[in-house]
Amino acid sequence: MSARHRALFASAALLALVVGRPAWAQNTVDAASSPGASLYAVNAAALATAMTYCMRVHGPLRVGSRGETCFREARNLLARYGLKERAARIDGSCTDRTQFNTCITPEIGRLVMELNAHFDERRP
Repeated sequence: MSARHRALFASAALLALVVGRPAWAQNTVDAASSPGASLYAVNAAALATAMTYCMRVHGPLRVGSRGETCFREARNLLARYGLKERAARIDGSCTDRTQFNTCITPEIGRLVMELNAHFDERRP
């Protein structure tokens, strides 16, 4: 499995924890699929992507390590990346709350791939 696939998998697993609803429960509406829920999913996926990217490139995120520095820099990039606007667009397109997971999953996948590419571009 490639590093990009591992990062995507880790972000998807984190998304599943944030959204908190298994696929077999798609027809139920709960707090995780309420308006604004995608903001939590987008932020969680972005942080997981930053963590896995920095660990893949620099090793464990230990205090004082290059991995920690990478993660700090990545968080700063995320702060300016427009995640709130991205989440608002997802909320606008994923309006059927009974299909929230089905709708948000490819959106999060695209975000993860986009962020990995962005981190690669910024890498010295």
